[in-house]
Amino acid sequence: MIGQNATRDHALTVHRGADRFATRTSWLDSRHCFSFGAHYEPTNTGHGRLLVSNDDIVLPGAGFDTHPHADAEIVTWVLSGSLVHQDSQGNHGVIYPGLAQRMSAGAGILHSERNDAYRLDPDRAADPVHFVQMWVRPDEPGTPPSYQQRELEVADLRRGWLPVASGRHSDAVISIGSRGSTLWVTRLGADVRRELPVGDTVHLYVAAGEVDGEEVGRLRTGDSVRITGRTALSITGRAGSEPAEVLVWEMAR
Repeated sequence: MIGQNATRDHALTVHRGADRFATRTSWLDSRHCFSFGAHYEPTNTGHGRLLVSNDDIVLPGAGFDTHPHADAEIVTWVLSGSLVHQDSQGNHGVIYPGLAQRMSAGAGILHSERNDAYRLDPDRAADPVHFVQMWVRPDEPGTPPSYQQRELEVADLRRGWLPVASGRHSDAVISIGSRGSTLWVTRLGADVRRELPVGDTVHLYVAAGEVDGEEVGRLRTGDSVRITGRTALSITGRAGSEPAEVLVWEMAR
């Protein structure tokens, strides 16, 4: 079910998690905010420069085998478990909560993402990996592919909005090739209130927990809000819920 609200200055649409496209296999549970793969809706192909936002759960010993990408800034944010990345440029790494990762596909790259970290490290449990993967349109097509991963201070997420990936904030954890785009992440406990980052186009995704959103009411895990037009809105963590983890893309026109 989709709710809409509009004023003279901005418009916003709430998309409920239960209404998202879903791809399910024997090893994958993937839920898509926008058209993806076999799921196509001509009026739902992205929001601003954000083209893909998938919430994926992959079972141990499985994953996405080698496949191609081009002209996308691909940011992966792990919520639990760990994910192994390998690509045709020789980059490889294990992605886990508290580490930000970006792959710029550029002129073309092959990569794989698998839940195999427990085979590389005996201290890692063979648990499902849960992550959100987001694709942003780059400013320039056909650039050389590149890769970046970097740890962050998880405690900073509880203090406010942390710029995790950005094309303009020099203090962001990782950089992306979209000058007007920033991924902000925060964690909110009960009754903690935060103003949303203000941009020409904003996409809010509740990755965990529940919040109360100004003008939109209660938002649960998997819900998203699309905002067009610059406006100052706030969200507040709900009592009785797990701490909320919220991902916000703030994008220039």
